Amino acid sequence: MNILIMAGGRGSRLGGLKKPFLSLCRRRLIDVVIDVAKSLVKNNEIYLCICKDDVNMLNNAININVILCPGQGYVEDLIYAFQITGFPTLVLPADMPFLTREVVERFLSEALRLESDVVTLMVCNKNECKESGISLFRKTGGSWSNVYFEEDIRLRDIDTYEDLVWAEKLCESMEGIEERD
Repeated sequence: MNILIMAGGRGSRLGGLKKPFLSLCRRRLIDVVIDVAKSLVKNNEIYLCICKDDVNMLNNAININVILCPGQGYVEDLIYAFQITGFPTLVLPADMPFLTREVVERFLSEALRLESDVVTLMVCNKNECKESGISLFRKTGGSWSNVYFEEDIRLRDIDTYEDLVWAEKLCESMEGIEERD
């Protein structure tokens, strides 16, 4: 299975900030997701969809396949990237500062039991469910299923300034705990 990390967004809800390159808890968001991907598959099975304007922000040490996506929108970039990655492909967003291998493995365990062509992870709280940006594609189109997880900090993404402030506060509180240990 290939892994595709989607990092080509414009960051319009954050005033144009490039979310994957924001640093939280002393790490860039993109590095967190790349490390999770590397823990699941070999480097040659990891692809990063990024706009050409952002390539200079990557570290040379990343050592994964870079796809220069057209930047026409999420769906368009995804379809473009699938022409290179093929199927099956696990899609991960590049804006989850607390994502872990364990949560992705839990999703994959449930997704692989389903026979749908596309399986999406939905994150739910008491009032609503929303897409997490994590999906398994066996092909585009066709049948679609959702897997539902309760809200979890490991699945929180950074979309707005409020999300960013929340994550920064969490990082600060975690640093206090680490310093006492």
